[in-house]
Amino acid sequence: MTRHLFIAPAEIQSPRWKQAFPEAQLIHEYAHLSQADCVWLLVCDDRDLAWLESVAASNKKVIALTAIETSEQARKALEAGATGYVHYLAAASVLEQVAQVVFAGGIWLGADLMRQLVLATNRSLVAKPVNGTAVDLSQLTSRELAVAQLVAAGKSTKEVACELDITERTVKAHLGSTFEKLKVRDRLHLALIISGKSGS
Repeated sequence: MTRHLFIAPAEIQSPRWKQAFPEAQLIHEYAHLSQADCVWLLVCDDRDLAWLESVAASNKKVIALTAIETSEQARKALEAGATGYVHYLAAASVLEQVAQVVFAGGIWLGADLMRQLVLATNRSLVAKPVNGTAVDLSQLTSRELAVAQLVAAGKSTKEVACELDITERTVKAHLGSTFEKLKVRDRLHLALIISGKSGS
């Protein structure tokens, strides 16, 4: 079982953390990290970012929590070693998704931040082939391509399911198959590929 540890001031906490991970520990100071597999750290200032960097250097998964999502803070958190960046009041189901993505080797950003990042990257970079080979979207089924395009646009699993009138489980299955076929790591990687191909 994955051991989750949330670090935040007592006045800035959410009951959703325990809803998502009932066995999680909640502490107010930087201590007792040895027992945690995943550290959720509320980032308010540069001191927190420095602590995040030191925790990430110990090979633990670190997810940055924030009270106000900004692209600048997200960039700094990712540069410091975070593999996820999410609002501290996110729903329990979202926190569970964040953990799943991070432990599958991906990076989690909220939909709005992902859109900003993809647009900024598109403006500054020419899309590059994945793993040195051209990306062939024709290997995807029509439904996989539809799911991939909606995910690349920053839609959540639930939003994709509603739009395509399929279950969230089916969306995840199509997404998993798409990741495997295109050899991509996560939603952000997929978004960069899809937007790169559509812009070419």
